[in-house]
Amino acid sequence: PFQAAPRRAPPARRRRARLAATPADWRQRCDTEGVVSYYDFGIRLGDQEHAATDREHAAAPKPSATASFARALDEALRGDGTHLREELASDVIWQHGLGEAKGVQAALKLVQEAAEFYDDPRLDVLSSTENEFRWLASGTQPVQWSPRVLVHGTTTITRQDGKVKRVVDRWDSSPTKIGLQQVAPRFWDVFDLWATPVAERPCEEVLDEFKSSMGQARLIRSPERLCLMCSVDDVSNSRKQRVASALPDFVFLQDTRSPTDVIAATTTPLSVSIEALPRVEGEPRRRRVTWSLPLPTALGLDFASLPELPRKSELNDGGLELGVAENPSLTYALQPAKLYVCAAYSGDPQDAAAAPLRKALAEAAVAQGLSLVPGANGGAAPAVLRKWRAKLGYSDVGALAYAMESNAPSWVSVDGNELCVEVRQ
Repeated sequence: PFQAAPRRAPPARRRRARLAATPADWRQRCDTEGVVSYYDFGIRLGDQEHAATDREHAAAPKPSATASFARALDEALRGDGTHLREELASDVIWQHGLGEAKGVQAALKLVQEAAEFYDDPRLDVLSSTENEFRWLASGTQPVQWSPRVLVHGTTTITRQDGKVKRVVDRWDSSPTKIGLQQVAPRFWDVFDLWATPVAERPCEEVLDEFKSSMGQARLIRSPERLCLMCSVDDVSNSRKQRVASALPDFVFLQDTRSPTDVIAATTTPLSVSIEALPRVEGEPRRRRVTWSLPLPTALGLDFASLPELPRKSELNDGGLELGVAENPSLTYALQPAKLYVCAAYSGDPQDAAAAPLRKALAEAAVAQGLSLVPGANGGAAPAVLRKWRAKLGYSDVGALAYAMESNAPSWVSVDGNELCVEVRQ
């Protein structure tokens, strides 16, 4: 199956609010109103204004000790190691996933080699404390199929006299696992290598394997990821409508008739969950269908740099027009790390076979001493279908242009989809 933006007139672009006057504003005001001073233009340079500015600066929170180091490390990965050199002590010891670097020159060489080896490397901070921060490092491996490598980890730094004396990196996954899961091409990547870029995928950790009443199950940890989140309420009360089977039209922000010309990156998996909402007297039964679409890591984590999303009143889809879906939503979110109990599943999320498998996974999780995560809207723990055979194609600015899924027969288990329930960390 293949989905792309429907043919439609381009939406009217909304201008973002401008927070400061520009040189063009100044010139126009001078020409039309005879402004002759900065004071006439609204700029105040008196002592009162200076005092207010000083108070604002004094009240601004100081950046944490880890923030400046993480920012300098990101700059060094992009080719400018000036600030990282200033951060490090001359006798720094840096322990990392591949070994240890002793001394500032060895540490700088370590980062420089990574910057020169990977294409478009970057480091994004997921969370931080005074002496520790969690990060996502990413870069494109320089091989024929150009896989994007994602490494999650935690760094602890020790400062002395303002300089970083010790750095300890802890990677979530070993270099071997990263190579096998992210660098080695998957079956479906090879199958459509010349049609779309290789999909970015997280490096997940299998924590346990056990039996459920319907076969083998796995407990896996999936790391943090920035996602485009969309949802609708299925009010059809019927599996035949298949509201959860296809993405809503409004999720496609890039209108294109030739996807391969605009696709800069692809990601996987596409996740869809179905949560039965609490019953309301006199209203039809509702199920919240939520899709999670991971965004390319090259875009970073700054929401402001991502494409502007349409207003709720501008969200259109065939299901909404037919009255089988209501309450559309579209937003960006940094999804936290999650624990899933998973089993292979080749069907549709609204097939009758999904319900007993979800029940079996929930029972197996409880038998292992795990607690189910209830639905975000007050319902029971929803089933989550993670489509590893799906690819989401994005433009260079991060606008979703298409979604495609391999038409593999049910008996092909290579790189297959999974049905999951989420459990507590």
